[in-house]
Amino acid sequence: MSNLEASEHVHCLDLLRISSPAGAANRFSDCAILLEIWGLGGLLQTNIAIPENTEISIPSIGSGIPAKVVSCQQDDFGFMIEILVNSPGWFPEGYLPPQMLQ
Repeated sequence: MSNLEASEHVHCLDLLRISSPAGAANRFSDCAILLEIWGLGGLLQTNIAIPENTEISIPSIGSGIPAKVVSCQQDDFGFMIEILVNSPGWFPEGYLPPQMLQ
């Protein structure tokens, strides 16, 4: 997978734990399905709505990855959450989902 570029959107599949960062006023925790990934973000399917601009944590990747919600739209299965990730532990240099389609 060394030929992946950071700007490339890749369909993928992984189950991630997401939560509010430590000390957040409105605490939440959920499992999310990662459906798409790129160098600065991803697309998650969740059971809960998470408002735009909310800071989230993805503790199931490495020692934890911070992210920010860009958009949240309800669909027939829950909520589609687009996230912005600006962390060196993210895709493609750090984290690679176990299932990816190119």
